Amino acid sequence: MSTKKDESKDSERESELKKLIKEKIELSRKLGIMGTYQPVENFKETDEYKRINEIDIRLWDLVK
Repeated sequence: MSTKKDESKDSERESELKKLIKEKIELSRKLGIMGTYQPVENFKETDEYKRINEIDIRLWDLVK
């Protein structure tokens, strides 16, 4: 039986998941590594790519 607290926590987690996924998609498109694969030069050196890796870590924490 779920409580309102559990439901609120689940809702917050789902909201964070959606936000992170949206951000990852936007960054990936900006770097040219999603959709039509045309990566910008040295994309792995950018702050955007580092942020994508941070997002991946957080997403893993949320779904495990």
